[in-house]
Amino acid sequence: MQVFANLPLKRMATVRGNRQSTYHGGWFNAVRLIGPERESRDRSTRGRSYIMVDVEVPEDLKEYVAGPFQSDGTLRVQIFTGPYFKTFRAFLESGDLEWDVRGQ
Repeated sequence: MQVFANLPLKRMATVRGNRQSTYHGGWFNAVRLIGPERESRDRSTRGRSYIMVDVEVPEDLKEYVAGPFQSDGTLRVQIFTGPYFKTFRAFLESGDLEWDVRGQ
């Protein structure tokens, strides 16, 4: 399963030819879905629901990405559930706190 995630960078940088930013957005392979569904309290995204997802970070990006990395080398990021409603539906309805989705 792939998800679009914004990875925080250690410093303002140009990564893979993209303009300078403090985040690098791209499609990454999800390893684990971690619940429960939470509601954002950030000013710009207040009220939007999200879950935490562990994603695989390619080796060429690891030197730029701010950790902390999990013990298996993945990075935990928040993914809003709205754009992935159908994809995450089974996980959200199950009530489970964690699913391993490697290779799906």
